[in-house]
Amino acid sequence: MTHAAELLFINQSSLSKRLQILERRLHAKLVSRTNQGVQFTPAGEATLQTAIEINKLNSDLQETLATDELEVRGTLNLGCSINYAQYELPALLVAFQKQYPKVRLNITIDYSRTIYQRLLANDAIDVGIIRGEFKGPLRKIPISTEAINLICQKSSDADKLQELPFIQRKTDYHFQDEMNDWLTEHQLSVLTHQTITVNNLTSCVEFVRHGLGWAIVPDIALHNFDGYHQALQLNQHAFTRTTYLMAKANTLNLPVVDAFYEVLMRERQQNKKA
Repeated sequence: MTHAAELLFINQSSLSKRLQILERRLHAKLVSRTNQGVQFTPAGEATLQTAIEINKLNSDLQETLATDELEVRGTLNLGCSINYAQYELPALLVAFQKQYPKVRLNITIDYSRTIYQRLLANDAIDVGIIRGEFKGPLRKIPISTEAINLICQKSSDADKLQELPFIQRKTDYHFQDEMNDWLTEHQLSVLTHQTITVNNLTSCVEFVRHGLGWAIVPDIALHNFDGYHQALQLNQHAFTRTTYLMAKANTLNLPVVDAFYEVLMRERQQNKKA
């Protein structure tokens, strides 16, 4: 309750009073208090799902009403992978808000797999920027394909990978399998190799920058990297990673989503020319 109150910028007492009013209005107990904290009752779970659906219907209604106007408005419920959000999303959102100032932004940043699962569940996200390969019913539009690189502090380190720690990080299963295939192909099995494990791409690159080992990372992480990097091949083809815009088919037709896609692709073209 304390954390929920903080997210709503009110005190816990006010939140408790609102909850009591809602329970009286619905004639149902929505939460129970236990030694493990506050938990939803079955009635509370049903109320939560209905509230999510009402919020989504309200957002869809705003989008529908905006279609007959010259100016796009409404709410962009965007989910974005952590790495894309760090390296690419801020500049993209600046360009989007400049062109569409009446659109409200509701941004969720998480691992690509989590964003994908929330899209499937209609969980407050209309469209997602997801890195990597995920099979399923969602429509996906390629945004970019980037090279995967071996990075070291200096070029001479590339000749002694067996002697240096491999710095690995948390990523999706598909990309992890591809990295393992590359390591096996070059007799660099992680199972027999000294490793350092970090939980994000930025830390991974910084560890390499300071000479703590070597890593395998995508182009997106190399904007400010001044060490040695070499594009890799896997199974005699370029080792790459693709980023997609993903959504359910009907969502892609929403004016606010279409506007976001238009700005996204325009910004990417301009960056390529630069």
